[in-house]
Amino acid sequence: MVWLLFLHICSLVIWAASLCILLLLISRVASVGLHIPSKGDSLERLWFTRLASPAGLMTIVSGTAVFALDGNLNSWLLLKLTLVTCLVICHVAAGLLILYGSRPKVSGVAGKCTVLLSVILLLLLSIIVLVLLKPEQEALLWFL
Repeated sequence: MVWLLFLHICSLVIWAASLCILLLLISRVASVGLHIPSKGDSLERLWFTRLASPAGLMTIVSGTAVFALDGNLNSWLLLKLTLVTCLVICHVAAGLLILYGSRPKVSGVAGKCTVLLSVILLLLLSIIVLVLLKPEQEALLWFL
């Protein structure tokens, strides 16, 4: 169980870091205009498909295994799963930003990356605080 929890935490750190770096890459390419059409995939696309997505998948699978083996369903866990769902939506939005940024003559990509990065950092902070506090059900009555 400890190794599974360790795998979950490590993959979460890799997923979070890769998402943040990905948004910085997308923003940098859009602001400097480094997009060069080529036959291969761009660095952002490779980063998304080869690092961020597998790390996110490993985080979700290992977290599900931790929950399944532990069998402990608390109300804070439901709130955590809601926040993780929002993080997955942000992951998809980052992928869509890669596609949007590859279009010719687009604007506002750097601003969208900044907003999405802020949302991701806020979600990650919320998840970490929630997991460390593990509030009782009385403290989460507003959520249920």
